[in-house]
Amino acid sequence: MFCKEMEKAQEHLKKLGHEAFTPDYLITEEEYQAKHGREKLLEMKPTWTKNHFKKIEGSDAILIINHEKRGVKGYFGSNTLIELSIAFYLGKKIFLLNKIGENHPHYEELIGIKPIILDGDLDKIK
Repeated sequence: MFCKEMEKAQEHLKKLGHEAFTPDYLITEEEYQAKHGREKLLEMKPTWTKNHFKKIEGSDAILIINHEKRGVKGYFGSNTLIELSIAFYLGKKIFLLNKIGENHPHYEELIGIKPIILDGDLDKIK
């Protein structure tokens, strides 16, 4: 979703001495589908998902880049909710770049996993 922001966050975290990664194919699904077609997107999605889950499993924490989108404060989509669920199940620290609003479609689920809110400041990650 926020691909350019993920790249910037990754660079910043590496400068701070953290090992950081992003999803394998760092463009939006819409962009990938426009370039390669829906059939190819659906073919590749399970591979990308499994690879990303393996990365989460081998990490200490995850960071969700969640800016406002379509009037939803701290937006993230369904794919990210799945990633958050995997990280929560595996006992990983979960960081959110920004607070979420009560109108967020996954508000209750997110509050239940008790993420660490960074208030836009990546330097808070220790």
